[in-house]
Amino acid sequence: MSSWLADLGWQPRWDNPDLRGWSVVAAYLMAAGFCARAALARGKMGAEHERAPVIWFLLALGLLFLGINKQLNLQTLLIALGRRAAQAGGWQEKRRLAQLVFSAVFTVAGLASLWLLRAGFRLFFARNPGALAGLVVLLLFVLIRAASVNHVFEWAGLQKDAAHDDKRWTWVLEIGGSACLALAAIKARRENGRDRPRQF
Repeated sequence: MSSWLADLGWQPRWDNPDLRGWSVVAAYLMAAGFCARAALARGKMGAEHERAPVIWFLLALGLLFLGINKQLNLQTLLIALGRRAAQAGGWQEKRRLAQLVFSAVFTVAGLASLWLLRAGFRLFFARNPGALAGLVVLLLFVLIRAASVNHVFEWAGLQKDAAHDDKRWTWVLEIGGSACLALAAIKARRENGRDRPRQF
């Protein structure tokens, strides 16, 4: 497995081993922990609460994945696989077009998923608007990151050192989105009554 990954030009390693990178990892993991605790909180059971634990657990898993990916940078593995596919398929010269199409499809899919999630769990997000705000911010980060990795901004003629390609801006988005989700989870746990006894 390791030799196969080496042939692709990718090896698992710490990708952001500085203070800024580890602070983002810590923010993701802390937010994931708060979301998991919100999922375990016992509160009043009603129509709007029945699926809340599942949603909080899914948010916790998503944040955990983002925290792991922050250091392992798994999207670079996908890029390596795409490069290998382009070489094998003989469309290496059109890889920029393929990257542009992928970014467009990824953006549409991300926005559609957020819309469907908002529509399907309307009561949950009405009760927890901070969770929706956090999801929007993190989705914005993911879309910007995907576009940057696929060289969309360069294709559009934008400068590489523009604000969207500045790590400080992505740091703000990641910390901000994680903070919104963490605060929403803390609020939900308090409202549900952490120590409320079970009703028999």
